[in-house]
Parts: sequence; structure tokens; C-alpha cells
Amino acid sequence: MKKAIGIDLGGTSIYGGLISEEGKILKRIERATPKDSKKSVLEALSQTIEELMEEGVVGIGIGSPGCIDSDSGRVLEVGGNIVDWANTDIRGELSKTFKGIDIFVENDANVAGLCEKWLGAGRDLENFVMLTLGTGVGGAIYTDKSGILKGHNFNGGEVGHAILYPRGRQCNCGQKGCVDMYLSGPGIEMGYFEKTGKQIRAKEVFKKSLKEEEAKEVVERFSRDLAIYMASIKNLFDPQGIIIGGGVINSREYWWDRVLDYYKQECNTPDSLSIVPASFLNDAGMIGAGRVVFLRI
Repeated sequence: MKKAIGIDLGGTSIYGGLISEEGKILKRIERATPKDSKKSVLEALSQTIEELMEEGVVGIGIGSPGCIDSDSGRVLEVGGNIVDWANTDIRGELSKTFKGIDIFVENDANVAGLCEKWLGAGRDLENFVMLTLGTGVGGAIYTDKSGILKGHNFNGGEVGHAILYPRGRQCNCGQKGCVDMYLSGPGIEMGYFEKTGKQIRAKEVFKKSLKEEEAKEVVERFSRDLAIYMASIKNLFDPQGIIIGGGVINSREYWWDRVLDYYKQECNTPDSLSIVPASFLNDAGMIGAGRVVFLRI
């Protein structure tokens, strides 16, 4: 049986899985993403791969934050939410340890989108935009005719770096007011800190929104901002659907209905597409990275 190692590298966690050709996770590993250096991150990736490696593995797929040159397996100038990750030669570094086996590197949101198209919420959609709301905001733009949009400089689908608030919060990419700084977990935490001076996790902000006015205001702003942004995405790309994944989706009980209500208020033709949660959540990146291996070998 052919197997692939699929790695989902996030700003908070590394998820690794041994993936079958049917998309089943045969074995899984999770560890925290190191915060001190890119050397430590590469070492954690190597350790994860070593623990998953076994007979029958035909390749390694890695979904990484940042703008990714998928031809060379390198991170470009925008490295996402990992320290000093820009310009890292992921494939080159890992190939020093894992010789003789193909290694493929793609943007993390793109591999999540591939998973949802293969097995999940995008199976019956000819085209869709996927948003991953987590440590950052990622995106995948997919059509059956052309696959994942990568763009001229491998920057296609970088929805987290569309500007939501001109001259707003400083983003790691160098711009100000990016979607990343408002619709991600840290963006929600920042909004709560600005109101209260207290630093708590995004999931706690959502829970507090049931009783605390400041938290409720943060969640209301998040809900309206996400709705407005999806209205823009609808008018830019005219997709059949928008799929929402990433860690923030785990708290959707606190905001999903509000987002849909705001979307109907803000959008000119709100009934022309479907908005659905991702099917695979934290598993999407692993499975999608494995899918890349099977597609490209």
C-alpha cells in the first residue's frame, strides 16, 4: 500500500499524519511549533517525519505558512507567523536528512483546500474560496479547470493580506490593516486587549461574549468584518461557495449565525453562493499535504 507523510505546519502546532491513498490517517503526531528559531522549527519537522516514516511511504508533503514557491519548495519574502521563516529553503534543508525521497512544499491553506475538494465540503463544488482562520488567515482559490490559483509570484490566494482597515494595525508582512490582523485568533485577542488591557486566548473571548460587554463587542466586530470581507470575496471571484476552516471555526457556536446575518445585510446578492464550515478542521492540512504527494508523484 502506498502511503504519504503529510505535515501541516502552523504558527502554533505541527500536525503530522501518515496518509493512505484513500485519504485516511493511519498514524498521527502533534507537537508545538517552536518559537525561538527557524532551525528549531526545521528540527521539529524532521523529528515528526522520522516518527512517521515507514515502509511504503512514497513522498513527503508539507503545508507551510507564508508565500511558497511550490516549484522549489522555498518560502518567499512573506513568511507568515513563524519566526524568521521568510526565505527558508524547506525542501533543501529537509532533503539533507531525507535523501532519495520526494518532498513537496505548498502553502498551508492551499493544502487544506485540496483536502476539502478531495474528501470534504468542496467535493461537489466546481469552484470555491477557502478561508482558514487560525494563527493567521490563509486562503485557497480553487477551480476544477485550473486547480489551486498560485499566481504569477506564488502569491495567489493570500487572502490574509488583503487590506481590511487602511492604515490599521501593523502586519508582519509589512502592510497595515491586513485581514490577518483582525480575523485571526491573535487578531481577536488584540481586539480584546485594546478594549480591556487584558491578554486572553481567542476562545476565551468567545466564551466571555455571552456575559461580558467588551467581549461581545469584539465578537460582533469580528462577525461583521468577516461578513463584509466575504461579500468582497464573492464579488471578486464569484465562487460557488466559501469554505471556512482553521482553529477559530471550533468556536463557531458563538459567531456563525451572526456572520451569516451580517453577510445578508452587507452583500448585494447574498443568496448566490453557499457559506459552509470545513469538514476536516485540524486534519485538513495533513490530508491535503498527503494529497499533494499522490498528485505530483
